[in-house]
Amino acid sequence: MYYYIMEPTGSKSAWQEKIKDTLGDLGIAGETVYPSAARTIEELAALGIIKGYSTIVAVGSEKIVNKIVTALINQKADKDTVLGVIPEDYTSKMAQRIGVSDYKEACQALKFRKLQTVDVCFVEPNRYFMTEATIESVKTGQAYLTFDHIQASANFNKITIKPGLKIEIEDLGKQKQSSFFGIFSMFSKKPEITNDINSSVFHTEKAQIEVAKNQGSLIVDGETIARTPFICHQRAKALKIIVARDIINQD
Repeated sequence: MYYYIMEPTGSKSAWQEKIKDTLGDLGIAGETVYPSAARTIEELAALGIIKGYSTIVAVGSEKIVNKIVTALINQKADKDTVLGVIPEDYTSKMAQRIGVSDYKEACQALKFRKLQTVDVCFVEPNRYFMTEATIESVKTGQAYLTFDHIQASANFNKITIKPGLKIEIEDLGKQKQSSFFGIFSMFSKKPEITNDINSSVFHTEKAQIEVAKNQGSLIVDGETIARTPFICHQRAKALKIIVARDIINQD
C-alpha cells in the first residue's frame, strides 16, 4: 500500500532509519526505494504507480516532493494515487502545508490518511510543482507577461509563482507599477495588490512570462525547470495529499 521514495543517504541515514522504525511500529512499513544513476526519482514514482501502490511517499526535501508530483500527474493512472510527505525541514512551507512539526507526526499522518485535494502549477511542457518557483535578477530587470493575448511589462528583482497561479512581482526600486497594473483593470478578476509599494500580487489561470533578452531561469528548490519565455497554468485540485490537519491557508 505504501511506497517510500527516500533521498540518497549520507548525513540523512540516521534520520531515515528512525523513520523506518517508526513506520514499522505504526504498521505501515512498505517498499522503500532510493534514486540512483540507474533510476531517477520520477522513474521510481512511475514504477510505484505501475506496481499498484495507492500511496507514494516522498521522504526528504521539497525537491523530491515536486519531482514526485510531476511523475504522479504525468503518469496516467487508472486510479487516484495519493501523495504522502515526510519532510526533512519542519519549518518549511511543505511541513506547514501538511500540518506536521516532526517526523513522528508525519508518520502518524500517513497512518490516519486524512486526504486533501490541492492545487499545483503546471509549466509547459511537463513540469509540475506544489511549493513555489522563482525568477531572480540581481539588477532590476524587465519582465513581460501575456494573458489572453494582452501583454504587460514590469520591472522586477524577483518573481515568485505559487499554486493558485499566484504571481508576485517584487521591485526593490522605488517606482510604482502603475502602468503595469493599469492594463489589468481590463480583467474581470483584478490583481490582489499588496500594501508594499515594491511588491504586487495577482492571480490568473494561465500566463506566459518572458524576461528581457530571455535571460531568466525558473527555479524550483534550487533546480532550473524552465528558461524564459515559458507558459504556466493553474491546475486546480490536481492532486490528493495526506495531511495531519485542515489546510486553512496554502500560502
